[in-house]
Amino acid sequence: MARSEKTVVWFRRDLRIDDNPALATAAKEGSVLPLFIWCPADHEQYYPGRCSRWWLKQSLAHLGKSLESLGCPLTLIHAEDSTLAALLESIHSTGATRVVYNRLYDPISLVHDDRIKNELSALGISVQSFNGDLLYEPWEVYDENGQAFTNFNMYWEKCMNLSLEISQSLAPVRLVPVPGTENVRGCPIDDLGLESSKDEESSNALLSRAWSPGWRNAENMLDEFLSYGLLEYSKHGMKVGGTTTSLLSPYLHFGELSVRKVYQLIKMHQVNWENEGKSEAEESVRLFLRSIGFREYSRYLCFNFPFTHKRSLLGNLKHYPWRSDEDRFKSWRQGMTGYPLVDAGMRELWATDLESDILGWQYISGSLPDGHELSRLDNPEVQGQKYDPDGEYIRTWIPELARMPTEWIHCPWDAPSSILEVAGVELGFNYPKPIVELHMARECLDDAISTMWHLDTAAKLAELDGEVVEDNMINIRSFDIPKVVLKKELSPSASSIAQRMPSTSDQKKKLQSMEVKAPYKQIIQDDVMNASNMEDTGSTAKLQASRKRSSSDSAFNVPSCSSSLIMHSQIHDPNSCLVLHSDYLQQNADRNGAGKVEDNDSEDSGTSISRPSKRAA
Repeated sequence: MARSEKTVVWFRRDLRIDDNPALATAAKEGSVLPLFIWCPADHEQYYPGRCSRWWLKQSLAHLGKSLESLGCPLTLIHAEDSTLAALLESIHSTGATRVVYNRLYDPISLVHDDRIKNELSALGISVQSFNGDLLYEPWEVYDENGQAFTNFNMYWEKCMNLSLEISQSLAPVRLVPVPGTENVRGCPIDDLGLESSKDEESSNALLSRAWSPGWRNAENMLDEFLSYGLLEYSKHGMKVGGTTTSLLSPYLHFGELSVRKVYQLIKMHQVNWENEGKSEAEESVRLFLRSIGFREYSRYLCFNFPFTHKRSLLGNLKHYPWRSDEDRFKSWRQGMTGYPLVDAGMRELWATDLESDILGWQYISGSLPDGHELSRLDNPEVQGQKYDPDGEYIRTWIPELARMPTEWIHCPWDAPSSILEVAGVELGFNYPKPIVELHMARECLDDAISTMWHLDTAAKLAELDGEVVEDNMINIRSFDIPKVVLKKELSPSASSIAQRMPSTSDQKKKLQSMEVKAPYKQIIQDDVMNASNMEDTGSTAKLQASRKRSSSDSAFNVPSCSSSLIMHSQIHDPNSCLVLHSDYLQQNADRNGAGKVEDNDSEDSGTSISRPSKRAA
């Protein structure tokens, strides 16, 4: 192919050279302008935190050096107005004819990218996006009814039964810069404003001791994990201290590491170990691939259920009586709750980690259909004795308790005064007393769950308008889990797409139709769809009944799960393109931001706190 294209390669969370499909495509077809735009106004309330901004700055510097060595420097722009304005100015300055980028899958980014694509396309600029972040596109995995999964185990079983052809994009050996690159008004990395002088002098020093951002460092970390960590990965599940995870999450989040490359190398090691007869490796590989699956599932849910970045997948929780206690929330964030295991974990996150994804928090709080029980409350003392029996993790992150004997380190409030005095611990002065007693926390949780079910039931009875039958009562006492149709064939003449929603005036499943407006029919652009017909290429996971869940000591048992919302979220027309839409995106079209994702690998079942009984069971 003639090298005639002048292409802007728009970097976001894909800060790597290797297996970067957008960069590889642009490099093969002409000259390139590698571009990163920092526009705080685009992020609004989703503005990245200090740790994320520190990592981003280090990663950009690393990427810039790599691109320069290939013959094409990375242009950085601090955009005051909008990303679109910065892109347009760069295009006009260089005469670029095309913009390429790797896709982001959170709903805010989808709306944001769609606007930019439409504006550029209207001006005659070619725009093309690529999958540089996932093993499976979110619209490719669905159950036997063509609906999106809301259960991770079923989702991941289906993924493992789908054929997966991994074709990595080779790293370019040389880049040809677009003529006129010097005309683009870029800026030094310090002028992006990602770090303040106070950050550089204080907390960020801790991050630099624990982490080395950058795509080459990411590959080194992967090599180290494959050589020394993967084989015994399954043995570390009962530990909180030391290096018990892969430490690859932030590298995957910023796209410094290709998940396809990770998956491929893991499978290669699995085959080699099988040939060597290392049967103990099988469980480690299974668990690690499962952690990759959680990362995929997080993006899958955010894409197909775009409201989940701000509220629970379970509709009933809109009636949960949340409490806003800024003082306690601050104590928790700063690792000052008075519960050593909780505080050690929060301080480690504060010093070394960058994010924990929103669906991870929902999972452990019981806000997902297959998450922990909503009524579950772990005992930090019991958990500490189980996962940190010697107390070394506590001593590492809570120096105030470093001299506490192991017998008391997970429950300093129970220690004799003589022990506390020798250890130099003064509760309420240099280490806090527990901010809440566990039995009170149990009581508050149970009361909140009971209140939620009362309010939820009242709302559903009001919708029935007095018409109460047994079938309705079964649905009333169930978790509300939305259903999204991913696979349904439409005739080529179909001009609109309907969302099916239950009518509030007829509880007997009569459905209304809502026409979806045109602006959201091509959020995932046409060129993506040429290679995908959304055929079910693998065996379909059998649809199982959702796990029964009940709220402890509350007024209502919850025997099953049902849906109060059915949406045709994405429907593929073979003669057109994949269509993504939802009423959520319509209502939030004017809001921009960035989502967060990360791999999770926790499967702990924990120990619950029982509430002291005030009445007969």
